[in-house]
Amino acid sequence: MATTFLGSAHEQVTNAYANAPSFQKMAAQMGITDFHQWASAKAIDLHSRAGQQLVELVQTKVKAEFGNEVFGMLDALSECMEKISKELKLKEAKFGLTMALLLVAMQHNTLKPPEHEGPLTDVALLDEAAYWVDFAQGAYGKEDIKGYDKASVNVAIGEKPGVEVRAANLQNAGVQMPGHFVAVDRRQKAVVLGIRGTTTLSDALTDAVGEATEVEKCSGLLAHKAMLASAKAVIEKTRPALEEALRETGFPLLITGHSLGAGTAILCTVLLSRVSPLSGSPKMRCFAYAPPPVVGPLSNSALRGLTIYSFINRADVVPRASLANVFHLGLECMAVDRLELYHHRFNLMRRDAAPENAEETKAKQSILDAVKECQDERARKHHESFPPLFVAGQVYWIEWQGQVGSVEDVNLDSTERRPRIHMAKAESFQSLLLRGGTNALKDHMCGRYKEGLEGYKVHLKASGGCNCVIQ
Repeated sequence: MATTFLGSAHEQVTNAYANAPSFQKMAAQMGITDFHQWASAKAIDLHSRAGQQLVELVQTKVKAEFGNEVFGMLDALSECMEKISKELKLKEAKFGLTMALLLVAMQHNTLKPPEHEGPLTDVALLDEAAYWVDFAQGAYGKEDIKGYDKASVNVAIGEKPGVEVRAANLQNAGVQMPGHFVAVDRRQKAVVLGIRGTTTLSDALTDAVGEATEVEKCSGLLAHKAMLASAKAVIEKTRPALEEALRETGFPLLITGHSLGAGTAILCTVLLSRVSPLSGSPKMRCFAYAPPPVVGPLSNSALRGLTIYSFINRADVVPRASLANVFHLGLECMAVDRLELYHHRFNLMRRDAAPENAEETKAKQSILDAVKECQDERARKHHESFPPLFVAGQVYWIEWQGQVGSVEDVNLDSTERRPRIHMAKAESFQSLLLRGGTNALKDHMCGRYKEGLEGYKVHLKASGGCNCVIQ
């Protein structure tokens, strides 16, 4: 009832403005050539009752589809786009980014899953990935243990036998100086550097979208500027504890983290391998879970020979969040904002993008075409002001069986909820996708990575290393 009223009220007011000589004169004086589009926007601006109802209805729809957390994500994306507002010409937007984001998501939901290069069949590597993810989670500490950081990390890891937490600092959270710890795992024969990520997805998105800068002593290598500074700070803080543990044990170094902690872990691996090595140059590996794009280009010689395993869970947005990717998402939004959709713009938003007539079908197709044109243009060339950054190392993408495009929820108890893991290319994650409903948010949680790794491990071992058991 309310949606019917809103549609008719908005259309009536739009037509009234469009047919009013005084408004036509005003528009001409302002240099507006697309008068009906302007009148449609003005109807929402001036017809406050319809406008308020529109906002409430759109928010209700978005909340039902994505959950409350999506508003934080949308705010974070809008804030990120403000950083590049001049290049995007945001002041020219007629309806605002949030309205456009919801329509851009229609096209994103039609895209195929990332290209992959075959399944992960290395059972030993999978065992390790499922084991070290607990240490990435451990970097967050245990919420109810305050003031005893080493104990907090030990409990969060799972109080594993043979693990001694040597140093821990969990008071800081964020990109400037994330929480971290140094531990010795005598059973796995490794010294571990664990790095904490941010505690909220909106913070992770905001922090992940940063400028690129050159890495010293690594000619031509670009890195996320803030996370590079973070990696340097973590190394400076932990170097004494790392040197002591490595000297005492002779073990190799294992660096891990989740979210921004994963991005920092990757850059710590680069710095300790190429810029400021530890005494004795110990062997080093990195397990990164949900890392944002932090380095580029991937062909740079400084990245060769590094052992980095990066895991991306289904529709997780953080591994796709970079300044370049946000810029191109902004271009998609502005392309949709400029379309002559009239009242169909709002009808499509509030009805799950399901057209009810030929005009709405045409409007929806124009949205799909506009976003696709932006994506094709990016594939042809990068914007010189926003060089692309990538997730480093061998990338593994966690897919969930029984879900269309691997982005639709199923019942947690369903036998259809079966993970599989593919080797993938970092280039496949060069778009910030608005897809997957609640999964775009939930897939980022460290617990979801643990669930995917453990679930796939069960299937892979049951089939003797053959992926066919879950086909």
